[in-house]
Amino acid sequence: MELQIKPFDKGIKIAISGRVDTMTSSEFDKATANIPAADAPCDVELDCTDMDYISSAGLRSFITILKRCKGMGCELTVTNLNSSIKSIFDMTGFTQLFKLS
Repeated sequence: MELQIKPFDKGIKIAISGRVDTMTSSEFDKATANIPAADAPCDVELDCTDMDYISSAGLRSFITILKRCKGMGCELTVTNLNSSIKSIFDMTGFTQLFKLS
């Protein structure tokens, strides 16, 4: 898994490449632990264009950052899910939890 974290006009964009699974979810959690920042709340976009797979551990990581965003009054948007990952979101109910674009 690789992450590219960049500012954009409304906040922070996190582009995810590869797999977010048991082996990489702790890396994801560590890299996003301060997003959004307490001193500069902002919106967050998780760009999944190049994400190949997400496991239950990855879904937990997504929930963690969603809770942090909601707690700070920020909006989290998940963008560009491929069809297989979208079906995982549908099966787990994540489609209703996250703003998808």
